[in-house]
Amino acid sequence: MTIIKPTKAANTTVIYKDRTMIHQAFNLGDSRFIAIQSERGLPSSGSDVPNFVTVFPVDDGRDSIETDWLRESIAKFSQDDDVFCTDFLSGVIFTSSTAFSLSTAAGEVLQSEYGTRMIEMIVSPKSSEKPEPGPYYVCQGQLFHIWKLYDDTQGAFLTGLVPAEEDSKLSKLEIAGEGLETTSIAVPSRLKVFRYTPNAGEGKPLAGWRIAVKDIFQVEGIKTSVCNRAYHDLYPPALKTAACIEILRQKGAHILGTTKLAAFAATEEPIECIDYQAPWNPRADGYQSPAGSSSGSGVAVASYDWVDVAIGSDTSGSGRRPGHWNGCFAHRPTHGVIPTNGYIPSFRSFDVPTFFGRSVDTCKEFATHWYSDLLPNATSFLPPQIIYPTNYISLITNEHQKQLIDDFVIDLEKSLGVKHVEMSFDEVWDANPPADAKGASLLEYMKDAGRDSFFYSDYHHFDQFRKDYHDKFGKRPYVSPPVKWQWELSSHITDEAHETALNRLAIYRQWFTEKILCPETQNTIILIPIENLSPRYRDEPLG
Repeated sequence: MTIIKPTKAANTTVIYKDRTMIHQAFNLGDSRFIAIQSERGLPSSGSDVPNFVTVFPVDDGRDSIETDWLRESIAKFSQDDDVFCTDFLSGVIFTSSTAFSLSTAAGEVLQSEYGTRMIEMIVSPKSSEKPEPGPYYVCQGQLFHIWKLYDDTQGAFLTGLVPAEEDSKLSKLEIAGEGLETTSIAVPSRLKVFRYTPNAGEGKPLAGWRIAVKDIFQVEGIKTSVCNRAYHDLYPPALKTAACIEILRQKGAHILGTTKLAAFAATEEPIECIDYQAPWNPRADGYQSPAGSSSGSGVAVASYDWVDVAIGSDTSGSGRRPGHWNGCFAHRPTHGVIPTNGYIPSFRSFDVPTFFGRSVDTCKEFATHWYSDLLPNATSFLPPQIIYPTNYISLITNEHQKQLIDDFVIDLEKSLGVKHVEMSFDEVWDANPPADAKGASLLEYMKDAGRDSFFYSDYHHFDQFRKDYHDKFGKRPYVSPPVKWQWELSSHITDEAHETALNRLAIYRQWFTEKILCPETQNTIILIPIENLSPRYRDEPLG
């Protein structure tokens, strides 16, 4: 760490140079910020340079900045951005592609109300000659992008990430939070997005979005842990970012950091999380299970309005359960829509990248950009059918949960203009079983199919890890009790049992498509609750 002399700053200032670039952390009132070095110098060469500068883009064709426009612009910045504050108006830079002037009255407002002591105007048709909108910190004649630091009070994250010297890479943010055992997460200004910078958003529909990513997806230059210390310590930083995460970065999103999960994406309750403490579910009394395995991603979205969307994964409920328990929306797309390169697998036939959001509108917008042309043409003019699966709904003993489901069905019926159909999959199977069932009921036929397919695959995906760890350290890697139990059980599943299970899954899928979904004649919606909901405290094991 190389210490460099700072300019005069507000409160405590720490400037350091890590392996990639210069970062500068400072306090301003009750908030903490980090200034990240940019490649742009300050236009002014005067000696009385302020510590902070805010850049305002001026609409092309506007010939004068008046007080009304100025006040509206400041109010808009304050409303749209949690990073910006009026303390950053000690210097102001106006930019435009066409000539303009600053009225005397507007200048006096800046000086008298905001203490502005430097005003610059840049007129250029080239965007490369104009700083992006938003607040900057000034140090040694350079403009530093200002990011805000938030404490991860709910323990959702493993690491915070910020841009590295190379724009295409990220580096770890190694700044502790102010709370006990918390880390800091840095968020960029929302003002550097296309709605403030004409043409800057072309091809970047997710510019300004803040995304958290489950630590099962590789990020170039960052170690992946799958929430296991042995795995983290064994392998070097990833050489390439997971394909589904790279899509987000290419579309302008910033990756805030990596989030916790149940180790190896297994089933762990908080009391069973040994290597890293489980995230804290913000709902109810604050001591409920966050569920898993995408626990950190679900908690991040449920807890922090400074996180827009969090990426998780779902094999057999790892995305849907945390959405259910943390009170947010969880979306699992069709298997195969999103690429899984760079995603540490459990069961490739079921593994799917998922995401969490706080509102349906946000989820819809995000999905549109993340999936985009990866989705097949889903336009359907077939009549809708709502299936109410009685064999699943009957498992719900929580009357309030049951009422919520029924109320949703009523709303869905009104929206689609159709009535729901009650259906028992068991009864449909008994009436029209596949030939391979040979008289077995649905429950009997599928009894071990999930275990012998999923567990077998998950166990053997980590064969190389166990070997590599033993070769290097001469011992077995430590894994938590639930993972140890699952791996022990899985080690006894034979290749033959695995193949039988895969075959039964394929037969069931074909049967379900033909007898339940009927895609040739109807557009089917099925309401299946992920699990019965009742209080489950952090100190209680599952079951």
